[in-house]
Amino acid sequence: MIKFFRQIRYNLMSENKMGKYLKYAFGEIILVVIGILIALQINDWNQTKKDQKLEAQYYCRLLEDVNQDLINYRDYLALLNERIEVNNTAIQRLQNDAMPLDSISPLILKSIKYSIRNITATTDAFEDIKSSGNLNIIKDLSLKNQLADYYKTLANTSAVIESNGKSITDKRFLEMEDVISSGWIKLIENVNAFDTSKVNLKELKSKVNFTDDMRLKMTNDAVFYLGINSRNKQLLQLLKKEIVAMIELLNLKCQNHND
Repeated sequence: MIKFFRQIRYNLMSENKMGKYLKYAFGEIILVVIGILIALQINDWNQTKKDQKLEAQYYCRLLEDVNQDLINYRDYLALLNERIEVNNTAIQRLQNDAMPLDSISPLILKSIKYSIRNITATTDAFEDIKSSGNLNIIKDLSLKNQLADYYKTLANTSAVIESNGKSITDKRFLEMEDVISSGWIKLIENVNAFDTSKVNLKELKSKVNFTDDMRLKMTNDAVFYLGINSRNKQLLQLLKKEIVAMIELLNLKCQNHND
């Protein structure tokens, strides 16, 4: 093809037909420009198709992450419900003066079980989108804003739950003055941590002084634990609305882009 056009130019020049040659040269330039524009258009079309495919993949990956958030929510809610139930049982027994310390101390341990455990957002897809510079791939500006608000809400809720959990562990492990009379011996026995070849367990137990004041102190602590766990449950239930709403939105986006 190039040889063909070159031959035409050569013939026009050899015949000294400069006017026709200039017209032909101009037409040839126009054809080249049109060819370039068509190539660019095809390239843009191909890039658009790639971007749309990647956008669909991101929607579905984000959906997977938020579905995992819902699973994490359910697991953490089950843990909170367990703590709350045990707290109530502990308070019930503490209110009964006939209940011995050995029947109460294991419940106190269960009532603060995994207090430092937290619920955090699953952000693998979102972090990948940001770190790869592909945030502009998400064309739905409203969705981008909702995603930002969603992760901000989860981060704020997580921070409060973490702070609440720390207050529980601080009260139980740092503020307890008489650990012998507050049930720690029984707790340590349950995990077989006492080396009876070194520790005189009978003599240690004789130092237990489970007085009315100690019972009142443990009751106060149990009420505190119950309050914190109940507050965390309330926060979690508010968070569920955010998670479910985001799942519905991303599910719709994922389906629409894959149809």
